[in-house]
Amino acid sequence: MLLKNTESQYGAVTKTFHWITALLVLGLLAVGLYMADLPTSPDKFRIYGLHKSFGITVLALTFCRILWHVISKKPGMVETLKPWEKQVAKATHVFLYILLLAMPLTGWLMSSAGNFPVRPFGLFTLPNLVAPDKELMKFFKELHEIIGTVIMVTVGLHIAAALKHYFLDKDIVLKRMLPALLIILFSAPASAAGVKWDVVPDKSSITFKARQLGAEFSGSFDRFTADIVFDPDNLAASAVHAEVDISSVNTQAADRDANIKGREWFDAAQFPLARFETTQIRKTGDRAYEAAAILTIRDVTQPVILPFTLEIAAADSGKEPVAVMDGSVILDRSKFKLGSGSWADTSVIANEVPVYVHVTARRS
Repeated sequence: MLLKNTESQYGAVTKTFHWITALLVLGLLAVGLYMADLPTSPDKFRIYGLHKSFGITVLALTFCRILWHVISKKPGMVETLKPWEKQVAKATHVFLYILLLAMPLTGWLMSSAGNFPVRPFGLFTLPNLVAPDKELMKFFKELHEIIGTVIMVTVGLHIAAALKHYFLDKDIVLKRMLPALLIILFSAPASAAGVKWDVVPDKSSITFKARQLGAEFSGSFDRFTADIVFDPDNLAASAVHAEVDISSVNTQAADRDANIKGREWFDAAQFPLARFETTQIRKTGDRAYEAAAILTIRDVTQPVILPFTLEIAAADSGKEPVAVMDGSVILDRSKFKLGSGSWADTSVIANEVPVYVHVTARRS
């Protein structure tokens, strides 16, 4: 599990900050609406005390999150986003940070002006930010409520945009922030509805061709697994998740294979698997398709389009049907940080690497 952000992925620390803050904010909004009309009682004071405590927690988390993004810079925008979507996304994130700071601060100011102590979880008492003042308390109370309303609207739009990217655009915007468990859950409905296929390993291959000083050489990855759900009559329920064992690279040259697995290339010791996960499969012609997918190599995730052809042969007596798939894609090695240091020079190893996928699978 990656702790820090990379150029294309959010790390575990950022995801943890995001989801804890999201749950706290949603809970605080709900409790804030509930407690506003409660009659004065010891229970009301206890609820207000917890509300303030969790509000200060959100304030502290937001400061920590900003500091973390200084240490571990945020990934770049997904390349498939339109220019206006990137601008709106940046503006929304900045606005949310402002709201996450302003909401608890106005609550703290309101309590100070009302001469109500702020004592997070009963551990210590925070200093008053302003002197007690009835008019100031009224002002900060109204401002606090306005900001709460704005947060509800902004968070609602943020959630709607994330769901749009997942269900309509079918890109990786939402998946980049989802914990691994939620990614599995989001992918499960498609898998449950489709037809499953089992790879026939000795009749399947992943090969590539690269150029070294202008001369072409070929290689393969000899071990890979794939969970395939495919139904030509129900592409919406079709999906593929494949993992490639980087240590199985084979170019028929031991020294070159060791170099490819080394830190300047795939860094197989730290990143032993490459992952391919489809987000959508579309039909483009007679027995022709293309898979929109996310490909993760090392610590970099990029969207890719894999065109492929598919032949499904009639089943022999007593056997399940067999499908044969052939596809190819040209990968830009620099986008996946393959070949760092002196190997970044594309005059030695060409930047574009064609990859060919041949899969024979039998219906489960």
